[in-house]
Amino acid sequence: MMGEAMATGLTGLAAFDSRPFFDKALHHGVKQGIISPERLRAIEADFAKGIVQIANYFGTAYLRPELEQAVRRMVYLMSLYLEDVSGGAVAVAAASLRDKTLLSHSKGGSDMLKRLQAMPDSSLMIGNIVSPESQRAYLDDRTAAHTLTLAEYRAERAVRQVSQDTIDFSLWLARKMGVARGDYDDAEALIRSAMLVLFVDKAALTLPTRSGFVHLVKAAKRPQAKLDAVRFQAFFADAPAVFQQLAQRAMARFVEQDLPQIRADDTTADKLLYGDTAQPYFVGESLDEDVSEYDRLVAKEWQRVTRGESDDPQVLATVFLLLATGLPPKASMLLKDAKEVTRIFRSSGFDSQAVLGFVDQHAPESQRADLRRAWSDDIRREAEERLADTDPNWPDAYMERALAYLHGACRASWKKRR
Repeated sequence: MMGEAMATGLTGLAAFDSRPFFDKALHHGVKQGIISPERLRAIEADFAKGIVQIANYFGTAYLRPELEQAVRRMVYLMSLYLEDVSGGAVAVAAASLRDKTLLSHSKGGSDMLKRLQAMPDSSLMIGNIVSPESQRAYLDDRTAAHTLTLAEYRAERAVRQVSQDTIDFSLWLARKMGVARGDYDDAEALIRSAMLVLFVDKAALTLPTRSGFVHLVKAAKRPQAKLDAVRFQAFFADAPAVFQQLAQRAMARFVEQDLPQIRADDTTADKLLYGDTAQPYFVGESLDEDVSEYDRLVAKEWQRVTRGESDDPQVLATVFLLLATGLPPKASMLLKDAKEVTRIFRSSGFDSQAVLGFVDQHAPESQRADLRRAWSDDIRREAEERLADTDPNWPDAYMERALAYLHGACRASWKKRR
């Protein structure tokens, strides 16, 4: 086994360029006298120890296939490390093999992969926690089935470094603008909101609540609104140089990509926060902010119709049943309304599209999916059953049963008969 392993590095002086970098460095070192026969024997001993350790780490050293795989793993790890530290110079790599143990080279390659795994692969603030099990699985994959060339490794590291820089920049902004580390989970979203704040002249230099976001979007929509470069530079005056560069790029991206979207005729603050194709923005929660204030700002007609009580099931049922029967929607139901709802339903059924259309046009974006489900799955089905008069054994020609149901299900403004 050992002779076969070392043959990887020493067989034939006319080996192809596709050899692992470790092979090239070892071959060069022996040929040029950089690595002495005595040192070569020490390398052989190191190699024997290394493949046993690697085989045991991933499985067992008692099976030949595991040992053969360990040879390939060790050669790969040493090659990755040597090519990186030597800059691709085989003479430098050969000198490293002469001066340092083989195990230190394989560990160097392993450490490179571990550092790569530990780096974030997105701007999400979820923390890239690496367990011993996930680390072993990652190394298993990257040293066998899906190895990386040095160029691929560096490209992946560069991508992850961008994510790391983005997260670090967002943390600086969060501290500067009064947001705690645990209060946001997307660095890109926080940076985008910060750029909106900095773009809007005279806006308070704090990250907005939902209602504050509405006012910022309204200000940014104005054609005359433009960045105050002096104010922007002053804000980042005490930032590290790398963050100043990131700030310039972030603002350039905001002006080029986000601002046109904000200024589009059909864009609202509500769509920016909760629309299906929205770019994420960060908004903070405030205990001092009226819960209905945001809905009032972004959904005035919905607020007017529901009187700000859309979280009341009776109000919601009232509005929906009136809409479904073509009556003007409102938060409470008169007795005459209840009779008309029953009459129209028994004559022509419910117009579900009228309900869903009103929701899509007037309700807050964040509530629309739940409101559609509330009508389709709950209110409509129950009302169709309770308002029907189709059982000859239990007639309701005078609507007594239907009115009793509506009195309980809706915000009724008449007294129930005893």
